[in-house]
Amino acid sequence: MQSSRNLPTRITLLERAQSGKDHPDWNELLQYYEPFIRRFLIGMGTSPSDVDDVCQQVLSRVWQELVNYRRVEEKARFRTWLTRLILNVATNDYWKRKRAQRVGSTDVSNLEDLPQDSPEIEQRIEAEWQRHVVHLAMDRMKEIFSGNAIEVFLRSTEGESSAKISEDLGVSVQSVYVLKNRVKKRLAQEVKLLREQLEFPDSPE
Repeated sequence: MQSSRNLPTRITLLERAQSGKDHPDWNELLQYYEPFIRRFLIGMGTSPSDVDDVCQQVLSRVWQELVNYRRVEEKARFRTWLTRLILNVATNDYWKRKRAQRVGSTDVSNLEDLPQDSPEIEQRIEAEWQRHVVHLAMDRMKEIFSGNAIEVFLRSTEGESSAKISEDLGVSVQSVYVLKNRVKKRLAQEVKLLREQLEFPDSPE
């Protein structure tokens, strides 16, 4: 049996995109990370009228600097690095617009009052990332499952009883259980796969 030490390391999408600015995986990575960056900017208080422009500035910086990113310790996780980059770009953009007297309704206090290395910002970015990955995985579920499966699962997660769902959709209660569990199992698999592809692997002990 081949030792796990000798097994080839899986190269994630993030690592492949890191190999160069013109790597074809960059566009795929962009599709996954742009909505996350956009939602994070809005959550940090960036004006809706400024979000598109600031998001493009962030992506440009990521494009320029990703190749040089290296994970050293837990504090150097990619999302930590990305968060600091987003905050720096958003804050700099705010003051640039303010000096030009064309700033929107950005609440820069949200950016200034929260230290970039605080536990709160780490928790916020992790929670937002978790929601983002689940959202991406649910989009895949809609392509994988047909019929009532997705509706059954969503209504179940919202607390509706299996009996009510069964009555409304005209399927058996047993079918409700089966469909719900199928989607739930596949959703967990897709979330795991997405995290493997969109995150750097943990550093070896």
